[in-house]
Formats: sequence, structure tokens, C-alpha cells
Amino acid sequence: LAYFREDRSRMTMMAARKFDVPEQAVVEALLDDWPIVRLRPDAFRDLMEALPSLGTMRVFVRSRAAVIESVGTFGGFSETGPFFNVQTDTLDMHILHAEIGAIFAVEKMGHDSLFATHSFQFFDHAGNAAFKAFLWENFPEVPTPRIEAFRDLARRFSQP
Repeated sequence: LAYFREDRSRMTMMAARKFDVPEQAVVEALLDDWPIVRLRPDAFRDLMEALPSLGTMRVFVRSRAAVIESVGTFGGFSETGPFFNVQTDTLDMHILHAEIGAIFAVEKMGHDSLFATHSFQFFDHAGNAAFKAFLWENFPEVPTPRIEAFRDLARRFSQP
């Protein structure tokens, strides 16, 4: 926690690498200090179906060697075998949803700005980030109704 007290804008991904722990462990360590909400394990499908209401989002997907960022809106949902599909003009994702082990709603300072970010972060069963979806409409001045809708979803799907 001292690592983030020195600089709240630090990236959880980089902290996980620095301390050689899964990124989920970093997020969990910040639960009492930051506005972070752990969502119910069974919330995946309902949350995904609610994401279109948040408008434009910036989605990050990464491996140990690369990061891809895409901006778009969620929708066009379908299922094929083990995949939960997102297919719109702006996002094309095929998510192995059985591999999602934890979901968090995270509010934190951006690593490259002085603005707060609001994201839903999805982790696999090993605690590695699967993908993150950030509010992006008019960023960094995300409209207040979008932030309120984000917080409402976090409350609605929070773990008891």
C-alpha cells in the first residue's frame, strides 16, 4: 500500500510485476483504501449486458508481452461454444467466460493524467487481468450520468 500512497496514479499492472504477484492481489490489497467494489462471481453475463448503457468504453486486453487497446461500445452479444461474443462495429471480442474468476469496479487516478478513471476489471482464475473496460465517453470529462450509472452497476452487482 505504501507503493500507492507515494503515487496514487501508479498502474496496478506494474505493481503486480514489481512485487511478483497476480494483479488481482494488488487490486484486493487496495479494497479498503480506494473506491473498489468486488462484484459477485456470477455477475459476468448481467454486467456484460449492462455495459452498452455506459456508452463508449476503452477496452484493454493484454498478455505478458503485448497490450491492445480498443475504443467502442459493447453489444452484439452471442454465445458460441465456450465463447461469450461481443460484436459491434467498434468491438470484436470472444471471451472464454468460464475463465473469468473475479470482477471489480475500480476507481483510480489515471497513470498518465490527473483525472479519475472508472473501470470494470475482469481477472482469470489465476488472478491475471483478462480485460478491463474503462468509461471513455468524452474522457477525461466523462459525463456525470455515466459515472453514476457505473457506480449503480457496481452496487447492483456487488458481492455481499
